[in-house]
Amino acid sequence: MNTLASTPRAEGSVVPGALANQPHPGSHLHSRGRASLRRLALLSACALFALAGCASGGSGDSSTSASTPVSPRQMNGVFEPLVAQSSLEDPHENVCTDLSLPFEIIAMHASDEPCALSPSGQSQASSVDEKWTLGGDFRQIPSLPIDDSQVFGSSTNDPNDLYSYKPAILTPQGARDLSADLLREDGNYVEPLDGTQNGPWITFLGRQVSSSSTGDHQEDNVFAPWTIYSWNRDEQRLRTVMTWSDLPAHSPRSSGELPPVSDETHAFYGAKASTDHGDFSLIIAQGLEDSTRSNKPQVLLYGAYPAVSEHGLSVVATTMNSPLPSRVATLSGTDFSKVTTHFDLKSQDYRISGLYAAGDHHAVLVSPSSTSSAASSYLGLWDSSSTDYPTHWIMVDSRTPWVSIGEEAIAWGAGSQANNAQMYLRRWETGQITRLGETPGYSRPVVAASGRTLMIPHVNSQGGIQWSIGEFTAE
Repeated sequence: MNTLASTPRAEGSVVPGALANQPHPGSHLHSRGRASLRRLALLSACALFALAGCASGGSGDSSTSASTPVSPRQMNGVFEPLVAQSSLEDPHENVCTDLSLPFEIIAMHASDEPCALSPSGQSQASSVDEKWTLGGDFRQIPSLPIDDSQVFGSSTNDPNDLYSYKPAILTPQGARDLSADLLREDGNYVEPLDGTQNGPWITFLGRQVSSSSTGDHQEDNVFAPWTIYSWNRDEQRLRTVMTWSDLPAHSPRSSGELPPVSDETHAFYGAKASTDHGDFSLIIAQGLEDSTRSNKPQVLLYGAYPAVSEHGLSVVATTMNSPLPSRVATLSGTDFSKVTTHFDLKSQDYRISGLYAAGDHHAVLVSPSSTSSAASSYLGLWDSSSTDYPTHWIMVDSRTPWVSIGEEAIAWGAGSQANNAQMYLRRWETGQITRLGETPGYSRPVVAASGRTLMIPHVNSQGGIQWSIGEFTAE
C-alpha cells in the first residue's frame, strides 16, 4: 500500500493504506480538506489528520473500533460475515521477548530466526535519482507513483474550487483526467482520495464533500459517505466498485483516509459502519470484473487494515473476546474462507494501527493508544517465506507515523509531526535503512507498488508541499 498502503489509523481500514497509507496502510494528502490545508500554511493538515488515524492514513484513537464497546457477538444479525471470530485460532507462544518491546506478540509458532530492534536515528542518506517535481499550488494532488514518469492523484484547473477535483494521471507534461465528468454519488460531488495499485488496477477511495462542512476536517470525516472506485490501465476504464450505502448501516464512520486494496480480482476495504448496535469495523470485498461482481459487497469478517500479499488477503481481525482488531490473519482460497492465524498483540497501552503487504513482505504498525503517554511507535517487519510474525522491529519517534510499502522497499516518516520529521527507506534486498530527508508537518514518503520509484515531499519557497519523483539506487 503504498499509500498505501496508507498508512492509515483505525479500524476503518492499507496501503500504502497509503496511503496509508496508510494505508496502512494501507492513505496521501492528499489531502483532503484542502481548505484546512490552506489554513495551516499549506502544510496539508488533512493528510496529517489522516496520519493521526492512519495507514495508512483522523485523530482519535485508532484502537477504538466502536463508540461504545460492543461484543462482536452482538453484531450477528446486523452483518453476516463469511469468517466468524471462532475460526481464528488462539496464538500461544510469546515471541521476541528479548527485545524489551512495550507490548507482547503472541504467535502460533516460534521460529529459529532471531528478532532484532532498530532504533530511530540518523542513518546515511539515500541516493535518489530525481526525475521531476510535482505540486506546490494544489492544482495537482499526488497519491502514489506508478513509475518514474506517472503518478496517480487528482487535478483541477481551479484549486479554490473544492468541488472541481477529478482523478488523474499526473506526468511531467501535465494531468490526464481519468473521468470526463466529476465523480458523483446520489448527485453529490465525491472527492478522489488515496489509492493503491496491484497490476493494472488502481483502486481508490472517494468521499463526498458536504456543503455543510464545519471546516473541521476531523469532525467532517467522522461521518462521510464513501465510494470505492477502480481504474484499469489496460482497459482505460473507470468504474464504481461499491459505496457505503451497500451496507446495512445507518451511516458510515471514518478514522482517516485509509485506501482500499485489491488482488486484481476483488477490491477490499476496511469500512466502519454505524448501526443500532454500535459502530463496527468490517473487512468488505467486491469483485472488480463483471464476472466477480455481486449485487452487494461481501462482509468477510470483523476487522481492519486489509493488505494483499502473494499469499492472500492479510487482515487485523477482531476476536471474540475483544471489540478491538488485534489478531493478524490471512484469508485465502477462491472464496476467502481459508483462515491462517499468525499472531496477536497483547497490550493495554499500544494498538495495531496499520497492516501492509507487498509480494512476500509484510509490515505491522503498533502505536500508542490515546490514553498512553508513550511518544514512539513500532514498525514490525517479516517475510512469509521465513516466518509468520515480525522478527525485525523499528522504533519510530512518532505517535502517528506514515508508512508506505512496495515490492522493493518500505518507507516511513513521522506523518504530521513537526519534530523528528526524518523520512526513511529500507530496501528489502539489503535490509539497510537510509535517510530520505526531513519535512516537518508532512513527513510522508511514498514508494511505488513495484519498481524503485519514490515520491518525497518537500516544503517549497512559498510554503507549499512539493514532491520529488525519482528512483532510489539499487545499491
